[in-house]
Amino acid sequence: MNKKELFKDMPFMSPLTQRMEASKEKGFAENFEIISATTMVNHDSKGEEYAPGDVTIVNHYRFEGMSDPGDSNILYEIEASDGKLGMLIAPYGPDCPAHVAEFVANIPQIKKTHLGKSPDTEHAETPLDVTIPSNTTSN
Repeated sequence: MNKKELFKDMPFMSPLTQRMEASKEKGFAENFEIISATTMVNHDSKGEEYAPGDVTIVNHYRFEGMSDPGDSNILYEIEASDGKLGMLIAPYGPDCPAHVAEFVANIPQIKKTHLGKSPDTEHAETPLDVTIPSNTTSN
């Protein structure tokens, strides 16, 4: 089996720079940065500040370096409460700064779409009436 056949069914992962250009074409042109666990700023405007509750992650894309695990980044497409659309690029995994991870964890709306559709996550819900059997043994 040659390399072409081996990788024919693998999805193409675009480099971060190509994803940034595609996001800009979709209107996500602002440049956001998280500066503390409670504050994200917009560098392309007058320095507007946003709290986690003021933003929605519309989509996100993860990137891994081909040879360096330290090249792990995630690009977030963000919509702010004032209607501004932009990107936030941050490291993920153990290299992600604590204040960035905390800010993102506190964003109430995180969506993910693929080919224009949101994933079906119904299967991931845990029913409230689940009974866990006790581990009883008789002697």
